[in-house]
Amino acid sequence: MLQAAGDAIERAIASGDDPFELMLAATGEGPNVCVPYVQLHPFFLEKRAQFKTKEDRRRDALAAEPGPVVWVRRQFNSRRHAAYRLADVDGWHWSNMSGGVMRRANRYYLHGYVWCDAMIAGTIGHTCKHGPPPHRIKVCVTKKGNEKFWQAIEEAAPMDKKPEPRRRRKRARRSR
Repeated sequence: MLQAAGDAIERAIASGDDPFELMLAATGEGPNVCVPYVQLHPFFLEKRAQFKTKEDRRRDALAAEPGPVVWVRRQFNSRRHAAYRLADVDGWHWSNMSGGVMRRANRYYLHGYVWCDAMIAGTIGHTCKHGPPPHRIKVCVTKKGNEKFWQAIEEAAPMDKKPEPRRRRKRARRSR
């Protein structure tokens, strides 16, 4: 496996591809096996500047974008998120219903609408199976992941219309 990791790093330098993807394709093993072998190989740190990983390409694409970049997701707790330009998000509103599967969230979150084909980087829970793209989809914008541009998001979104959280009534205990 260590030899395969070295080969993947050498091919990544020659072709400009991601060494992790090359190792996965060559060995057929999963990422939980391949990634540590590539990262622990002596060539990885030694020749790190000569190839780019998927994460490096994503970081370069985001750095080249003019203006603020917003990370969005379909549901507040989704692990899949995508980057959009702040100017590409419209229809800002507060909601506790997610886009797509219409799940109720644990509280109100800031939501907006984006075109499914306008993302800069990342993935989002949308498949385009129901028709040809582009689709206007509802997305959730959380403060986590958007700390850098949260001030710009607050200026674009209607913060004055944020709903007050409802307090739950406490049930009266029955006396026996």
